[in-house]
Amino acid sequence: MPSHPPTVQNFSRNVNFVPKKAYEAQSEDEVLRILTEHRGSRIRVVGRPHSYSEAACCEDVMLDLRKLSSVQIEQRDNGVWAAIGAGCQVKRVLAELEQQAGLTLPSVGLITEQAIAGAISTGTHGSGKHSLSHYVAEVRVATYDAATGEPVIRTINAGPELRAARCSLGCLGAIVSVSLWVRPQYSVEEHFRRYDTLTEVIAAEDEFPLQQFYLIPWRWDYWVQHRREVSAPRSWLAPIYQAYFFIVMEVGLHLAVLFLSQLCRLRWATHFFFRHLLPLTVIRNWKVVGKSQDMLVMEHELFRHVEIDVFVTRPNLADAITFVKELVSYFDGDDKALSSATRNRLEQLGLLKPTDIGAYTHCYPICVRRILPDDTLISMASSEGEDNYSISFNGYARTSELQGFNRFSEVLTDSMANLFHARPHWGKVCPLDAATVRMLYPRLAEFQRICLEFDPDARFRNDWVSQLLLAE
Repeated sequence: MPSHPPTVQNFSRNVNFVPKKAYEAQSEDEVLRILTEHRGSRIRVVGRPHSYSEAACCEDVMLDLRKLSSVQIEQRDNGVWAAIGAGCQVKRVLAELEQQAGLTLPSVGLITEQAIAGAISTGTHGSGKHSLSHYVAEVRVATYDAATGEPVIRTINAGPELRAARCSLGCLGAIVSVSLWVRPQYSVEEHFRRYDTLTEVIAAEDEFPLQQFYLIPWRWDYWVQHRREVSAPRSWLAPIYQAYFFIVMEVGLHLAVLFLSQLCRLRWATHFFFRHLLPLTVIRNWKVVGKSQDMLVMEHELFRHVEIDVFVTRPNLADAITFVKELVSYFDGDDKALSSATRNRLEQLGLLKPTDIGAYTHCYPICVRRILPDDTLISMASSEGEDNYSISFNGYARTSELQGFNRFSEVLTDSMANLFHARPHWGKVCPLDAATVRMLYPRLAEFQRICLEFDPDARFRNDWVSQLLLAE
């Protein structure tokens, strides 16, 4: 049954919209009935609106599939196959897999609030593995039959169509289920260390392939969460470590950041905190072993914020990190932060404005994660063999005061796309234009062809997706 159209806000409240109609489907049959009733309308699926971009915006008919949340596993010759309802939250998927058979997903992102369909559709990733999209082996989508015009559910499990469906931003139809091979639950060992140089950090990947690291603003050194899969049992101190991490990092750090970004707003105080106080909270070389999904996941949803996440290939990482230091310092008010070569290039591109100096002070560790190449057409880590690194920036200003962060995001996106071929995350703040998308994604034309095959009348796209991905 349709509900009264609500004003829908995403997690960070930087995106909101009011659909003309809103439905919460109880079954796949009901999805087809809704498609029949609204033949000719534009239909957009909304999961757990955790995206910071306009990917989920719906101008016409909104379809909520959270009731399609089953998790069914099956032992096959090649391993264990899991068929998951599109609306099932990732955290519930993890819980169900473990409860049913001691299993887990092959890749886990930092956040588990998203519905599984939304997670794959935007290229959600963790560190040291492929994105979740890469592992998807079958996608079932509700769409309209090109010959009859009737609603049907199509199964996609091979070829370029599967590569498109693995990360599609909803362009092929309404995803009703996702299937993939899952793996036995495993243990991860973790500890923190500090490094002065990026070279030292990258060299440690051989020993700690699941690691992620943080570039600490205003210190500009590196704090690394060394992580690796181990066969050892869970440490008896793991609950204490996890309690420490939750209280100090997940809550304490965020309260300090909220104070600095919303109440204090003094640059010198922010600099002092990151240079002198934050390092005192990190316990180094405390090696702890825990379940993978306990060690790899964080609780970023506890505090409202916005994010931008840009992906660069390994050969570009060092130069990109240097550029990030310069740009963050420039926006903080240091007019001399940009090297002459960087300044000249940005001026040639027309990206700098005098008002950018001092427009934004960054107040959060810059997280960097390695993602192995994805076998997809348009996920951010899709490539022919190069590892990618995501560089993440979190902003904690009030929603009404995000102008500085938004401007920083625009310059960061445009400049890094031109300088380093960097791709912003589809599910984060994503100030792209169609020309830049064409430059960044060499297989975009193939993706467009498949979209037109599945959805020739553009029933499952919103304006944002149409303008970025399918503009002529």
